[in-house]
Order: sequence, then C-alpha cells, then structure tokens
Amino acid sequence: MAGEATPTLNWGDVLSTTLMAYIDSGMLHDQVFTSTAFLNWLRSGSRIRKVNGGDRIKVGLLHRGPGNYKRYSGDEVLDITQQPGRTVAFFNWKQASAAAVISGLEQRVNGGESAVRDLAKDRIRAAELEIADNLTTDAFSNGSANSSKQVTGLLAMLPDDPTAANEYADIDPSVNTAWQNQAITGVGSGAVNLLPNLRTLHNDCQEGSAGVRSAPDAIFCPQAIHEIAEAVVQPAIRYAGGGGKGEMSINPMFRGAEFKWDEHCQAQTLYMLNSNHIFLFVHKQADLAMAPEGFQRPVNQDSYTAQILFQGNMGTNNRRKLGKMTGIT
Repeated sequence: MAGEATPTLNWGDVLSTTLMAYIDSGMLHDQVFTSTAFLNWLRSGSRIRKVNGGDRIKVGLLHRGPGNYKRYSGDEVLDITQQPGRTVAFFNWKQASAAAVISGLEQRVNGGESAVRDLAKDRIRAAELEIADNLTTDAFSNGSANSSKQVTGLLAMLPDDPTAANEYADIDPSVNTAWQNQAITGVGSGAVNLLPNLRTLHNDCQEGSAGVRSAPDAIFCPQAIHEIAEAVVQPAIRYAGGGGKGEMSINPMFRGAEFKWDEHCQAQTLYMLNSNHIFLFVHKQADLAMAPEGFQRPVNQDSYTAQILFQGNMGTNNRRKLGKMTGIT
C-alpha cells in the first residue's frame, strides 16, 4: 500500500547482538555465579578452571611419596627404587542449556530497537535464574539425575561412607585409601554435638600432605544448621566481612572457615571444604556461552529462541582434605 512504512528491524540480528554483548561483558556469568552462596564461593579465587577440550576432564593426583625413604649409616647402599605415587582422576563432561525465548506475539507488539533490547534482557534474566538454580542443585547432587547427565556434585564427591567400594572419578577409594574423604555421621543434637564434631572434622581434614597450610576455609549447610552454629559459637563468635561489597555478613567463623548457608544443601548435612582442592571445570567454548546460531526462529513455532550452553563438571584433586557431617538435628 502506498505510503506504508517498510520495517527495517532485523529481529534475529538485534536479539543475537544484544545477548552476545551481554555475555561478552561478563554480566551473565557474574549474575549466575553471584546468585547463590555456593556458586558465588566457587566463582571467587581460582575455583573455576577453564578447560580447552579432551574427551574427559583429567586431573593429576599425587597420593603418596616415592616410597624410597631409608635410614642409613656410613656407606650403606641407599634405596633409589622409584615407586609410583601419582595417579589420575577423570571427570566426565556434563552439559546443560537454558533457552531465552521470545514469542511471535511479543515480537509484534514490541517495535523499535530499544524495545527489542529491553525484551531480550528480560528473557536473558529469566535464563540466568534458571541456570543458577539448576546448576546449584546439581552442585549439591550425586550426579545421577537425567540418566547421570547431571553435574557430579558434593553428594558424590563426599559420601557418608568414604571406605565403600564406589568409584569416583574412576578411582576406587576402598583400594586407594588416599582417595577417601572425611565423614562424621549420626551427629544428633546440633546444640550439644556440633562444636566437638566440628573440631574433629576440621582436624581430620588437615591430615596428610600440606597439613595446617591446607586447612578448610568454608563450611556449607542449610539455614537451620547455620542458625545452630551461630548459637553454639556465640560466646566466641567472629563474623565474616561482606566480601568487599560494603554489606555486613552474618556468617560465623570456625577456625577461619566461614559458615555459609545455601537452600540447595541437603537437610541435616554440613560440608567442610578447602578452596585449594575443589573446582568447577568448564569448557572455554561453553562457559554460559550462546550457541553460534544466535536467536533462531524454529520452523514449527512462532518464536525466537537462543540457547545458553554450559559444559563442565565439579571435581577435586585431594578428596581427603574435604569433609562432611550428617544427621545434625
């Protein structure tokens, strides 16, 4: 019709450019990893490790010395036998995605580039929340959900029975005792038993190579246990700072390890962690990255859709430096 305006806005390009700019700025990554206590802790320090590739994630472990220590006198022959003290842990890649979706109706009622960008940001924010909630759920899991497609989390890394013949990262802890985590089960009343068991677990997690220089520095638990901990250590309580953000934290400390509560943590369970020995491995090309095609219109749906991809897994390089308590009431 004469005089009718010709639309020049390319929706797919504008949406894809908006999402790519958001990802490149680091905001999506920051928003996801600061949304829960555990993901925020993983994000800090060097606990997120970028990996280029490989069929699996490979982590070298030094689980004992060379075995040739010998006391001697004079010119006695020394022991130069080299015993294998190194092994390798393998962690399988796990994949996940969240979609940013804009319906055809929303497309048609939002005109102009600024309106498109605002709508795209709303959908990206929804995808952020979806990723953060599920990634944190997975981080506390045993990795068995969806036919073991789930990230292999703390429940698998730190079993209640560390001596059981149950391979983790292709290593059997019943054979390789250095691959056994620390665990205290059936704690009972937190008001009575939490503090003495914290002492024992903390000491157990310092045993072995590195000693006190590699002590636990974070404790994760549900809200109920956090409140018990705050009560039982009240006479000598010291509160952690606000992480450089200007706010006051209400997290008590135990021997330098900060208590943090996360709603995704299992009930009656406490994890004592060492930041030197637990990691989230992510593939460089799928670290909350947009699929290369950007926003696409499916042939059988009136919408625009973009996938935000994650590929990685959780892992450790020293299981015996990590501990847990269960049955805390």
